[in-house]
Amino acid sequence: MAEQDPPKKPGTGLRPIERLNSEERLSRLTPATASATHHAYCSKFARDFLDAHFYYCSSKFVVARGGKVKALDEAFREAETWFSGALDWIAGTEQIEIPLFYEEKEVQVSHSFAGRLLRLLMQYDKIFADTLYSLNCGSITSSQRETTTQIAGKRINAIHQICIPDTDRFNQDGTLLNSSRS
Repeated sequence: MAEQDPPKKPGTGLRPIERLNSEERLSRLTPATASATHHAYCSKFARDFLDAHFYYCSSKFVVARGGKVKALDEAFREAETWFSGALDWIAGTEQIEIPLFYEEKEVQVSHSFAGRLLRLLMQYDKIFADTLYSLNCGSITSSQRETTTQIAGKRINAIHQICIPDTDRFNQDGTLLNSSRS
């Protein structure tokens, strides 16, 4: 008897996860609930985050439960509060607009957290552009601009970092469990 396929292992549990960084990853989780929107961006950070991390985070939002949802919600609230204050500060500065190149990308939004994350990316782009306009006018320094955009990026990356551990790695209060298991 010729062996054509390697013998299959008996049902050992879950199938291996295929890592995908595209719309396909999300469509496998929620094919009926995803809605599309167009996002225009001018910053490298927004482009890179959309390409590398947005759909990963979106898929994690869909399956998040319990303490992970609480941790994500708290991270979003902190980021949204910070972004609101930063945008108010920038709005109070003098600005001279210069032409910027914007790219547009269709983005699948599958969960309310994904919508919130996309909104933060749009606000990041606004901070990126407005601080450039303020710098061009001389109403802020280059170090103020750099610090503001770095903090904005860190706020968004903090949400991405919460997505990485599995849901069972969080307490009900949203704190991350100790990574070492006894």
